[in-house]
Amino acid sequence: MVGLTDSQLKIVMTAANSLPVERRSVFLERVGAMLRMRGRFTDDDVADVAKLALTGLAQQPAA
Repeated sequence: MVGLTDSQLKIVMTAANSLPVERRSVFLERVGAMLRMRGRFTDDDVADVAKLALTGLAQQPAA
């Protein structure tokens, strides 16, 4: 489980909203996994992870 501040949650949710609904769970799983590996993180770290987690999800056609 990852604990986020309100501003960090807003960053993640804004990024998730850019995806089709069927891809959001994959995105959120990626974000969670990357943040757990980092341990401590700032708002900037969360923004970087969100961008990285979007890689490939926004460009691929829905399955």
